[in-house]
Amino acid sequence: MILVPWMKLIKFKGTIMKVNANMVARNRLFALLGVLVVFLVACGNEKVAGGTEAESTIALYVQSADGSPASMARVRILPDDYLSSGPVEKAWNETNEDGHVSFEVRNGRYTIEARNVRESKASGAVHSVALDARSDSKVDTIKLGELSSIEGFVVLGVSPVVRVAGLDRYVVPDSTGRFVIDSLPQGSFDIQIGDPQKVYSAKMQLNAGDTLYVDGSDTTSTIKVMKSKNVMATEFPENDWSAHETLLKQIHGYADGTLGAAGITDSTDKIKKVKGEICVVTTTDDYVVIKDSVSVAEGSFRECAEKDGPIWILFKKSGTYNLQSPLRIKSDKTIDGRGRDIRITGMGVLTNESSNLIFENLIFTAPAITAQDTSSRRALSLHNKTHHVWVDHCTFEEYPLIEVDIKRSSYAVTLSWNRFENAQTGILFGLEPDIYVDSSQTLTLHHNYFANLDSRGILARHGKMHAYNNFFYDVNLAGVECSDSASCYIESNVFNNEKPVAVYRLENRDGTPNKATFGFVYMIDNWFGRGGENLAGDARGYKPDYKVLVDDAGAELAVRVKSGAGPR
Repeated sequence: MILVPWMKLIKFKGTIMKVNANMVARNRLFALLGVLVVFLVACGNEKVAGGTEAESTIALYVQSADGSPASMARVRILPDDYLSSGPVEKAWNETNEDGHVSFEVRNGRYTIEARNVRESKASGAVHSVALDARSDSKVDTIKLGELSSIEGFVVLGVSPVVRVAGLDRYVVPDSTGRFVIDSLPQGSFDIQIGDPQKVYSAKMQLNAGDTLYVDGSDTTSTIKVMKSKNVMATEFPENDWSAHETLLKQIHGYADGTLGAAGITDSTDKIKKVKGEICVVTTTDDYVVIKDSVSVAEGSFRECAEKDGPIWILFKKSGTYNLQSPLRIKSDKTIDGRGRDIRITGMGVLTNESSNLIFENLIFTAPAITAQDTSSRRALSLHNKTHHVWVDHCTFEEYPLIEVDIKRSSYAVTLSWNRFENAQTGILFGLEPDIYVDSSQTLTLHHNYFANLDSRGILARHGKMHAYNNFFYDVNLAGVECSDSASCYIESNVFNNEKPVAVYRLENRDGTPNKATFGFVYMIDNWFGRGGENLAGDARGYKPDYKVLVDDAGAELAVRVKSGAGPR
């Protein structure tokens, strides 16, 4: 017989007994525990009345991550093959003040889950236990750690459910087929996907803080489990021009040849290589008032952006830079927010016949104008023959109408690894035909994430657009609207919205498409999460005249884009 000196709490036939601080109570507990162990040894290989096996005891000591007792932690034990049939079926037990708890169970294999909240931070753990005919008791320690999550897509049956064997987890995917199982502890799991007629499963190992992505969209093959790649934060480049050179090597598509602060645009609009100056933003102020006069603040973002010549703009500190009037940026600039949390608010940035511009690692948010009308300032507006612009790893959010527009003969623009969220439309490419028509506009879009948009991810009118490896997650009207004679080459994107691509902008009164607003698409190798297909068409023969490495569309691409888009 083995006595366990730390066990101060035991549940026996539904009764929980606590140990008093005095020695008499402690001795009584040890005596009771000894009797219990002898009883379990005697009965371990016998059947009780009715043909069921005798119960054994699993005693647990639950620790926080720092090794201290996890008092009042919630603990639940279930057979390892248990599958929930509905939300929250099984009750939790709690540890005592010393982190102890015990359970009476029959022989078998079990999954134990522990959860605790300390100072508003949740932690957890799972633990597997096996009791056979030779086991009359089990004593174990569980150490809590950072929680993890599983997310993914399913297209299985009419109303599939997602469950985790051994845990009380029951999730119904939303209308898009997406599901999330959060607050999972680290451990090994068997995830079950499917309706009652047919179930698909996959084994996975979750480490502390992981997010695993599950692709259950293809019922003809096995479930794919992928780990979301963490994007490493960039370092502040200071005055290291080699860091600027490294940045330039990441430009692809129509903006290839953009040099930013390492180049200058001549009178023929050609960009030649030079070494520019460095301007470090030292204040979050925009304007200052001195003796009733208003002037640009010294060391401000505006002061650097309005300088002539090639300027590499760096930010001394993270912060919110509120533009009190539209910032009309001049040519040959690199606005580099790497290594900092740079938030640009207020009236937005505009170009006017500007060229050779790089916007890197910035967040455009909280506009000064919030009404949904055409006077609302865009976060970034490229117009009037602006060319060679690269916008990379930026976030655009909360702009009510449109977040970025490219119009009035602007060309050679690439938008890559950006997030477009919380607006009516993410990107406007070209104006309405009765305002301005120009087929020379060119735009490359790759690895951008579009979510929570009321109308469209991209609205294209005239010009030529190449969109590849983008992820459209939650866009109400259309992921891409290719209209008004635009030529759109749509390649290897992930669409998780009801209408991936629309080819006209307006309808007639009888609901038929207005042919005057038709666009022309070529679609190939796209992946559809909520239905859809590659539309027939050749984009009037348009094909990009540059070569890029295009990733296969699918759940793995969706994970990479969602986790990697925006500031890094």
